[in-house]
Amino acid sequence: MTRILLLATAMVAVQPAMAATLKPYTALSSATVRLCDLFDGADERPLGPSPAPGARVAVEAAQLGAIARMFHVDWRSSGPGDRTVLERPGRALSREDVLAPLRALLVAEGAAADSDIELPLPTTALFPAGSPPGLDFTSTSFDSASGRFTTLLQATGEGMAPVQLRLSGRVLAMVEVPVPRRALMLGDVVRTEDLQWTRLRAGVLRGEAVRQPVQAVGQALRHAVAAGQPILLADLGRPVMVPKGTPLVLQLEAPGLQVTAQGVAVEAGALGERIRVMNPYSRVVLEAEITAPGQARVVAGAVPVAATPGQVALRGAGG
Repeated sequence: MTRILLLATAMVAVQPAMAATLKPYTALSSATVRLCDLFDGADERPLGPSPAPGARVAVEAAQLGAIARMFHVDWRSSGPGDRTVLERPGRALSREDVLAPLRALLVAEGAAADSDIELPLPTTALFPAGSPPGLDFTSTSFDSASGRFTTLLQATGEGMAPVQLRLSGRVLAMVEVPVPRRALMLGDVVRTEDLQWTRLRAGVLRGEAVRQPVQAVGQALRHAVAAGQPILLADLGRPVMVPKGTPLVLQLEAPGLQVTAQGVAVEAGALGERIRVMNPYSRVVLEAEITAPGQARVVAGAVPVAATPGQVALRGAGG
């Protein structure tokens, strides 16, 4: 606080004494320490520069008494334990500080305007907590193939020396895709209301993902999908129309011949899919195409195969 005392000596003016009490602690809001930062009831005459953002100083009893006498403040020390602490709150550079001007700079260098920016920020430099820092970018390089960039940033704040920081990061392409609003389970049929649009980094898409709702709506899931996660085309299929074990009416058609028989689905299947079907009497297994709920058509030329014990459990009705 020597600088505060010297400046206070130079600026002292004779005026009536003012009654005041000592402040044990003050969080400084500007780059200048004022008389009222030390004493309640004092005016705002400046004493000297504030400490750097994030730093603090202690003003001890002897210096407090000297300042009070110089500025005619009606305060008397109660002993050597009197002191006040002056702290200037500081904060690290934030992503919000940097993102908008950095994005404009990178777009001018050829980056897509809707890209996401991956940017680790240093936390060593502190700036005044009450105001945004001034930013100036120089020496910027951007590789459009890899998305990587580097830039030299000079940041300034009130009452502090400029700070130079070298920033490195990556520009990431974004895509807009439909994703589930809620978790969808195995076998769920996707509805329009199950989906919402979201922007994701292109790199997080595994395989070929659904890009339009029409690709997913009406399809059944072969795997569970968490809310907000992309849906892969490979995880979609037609909804199961015939669960395993369902009794079926089988139709066998040949020139001049149409036969109807009973069967049981050995495996699940969707409309138009071919599944294995067992005759519950002969226990012969044939391949049949599902034509409607509870109905299937025996595939022409299908070779009968004897069923193994316990191959299927009949659902619903026997016969």
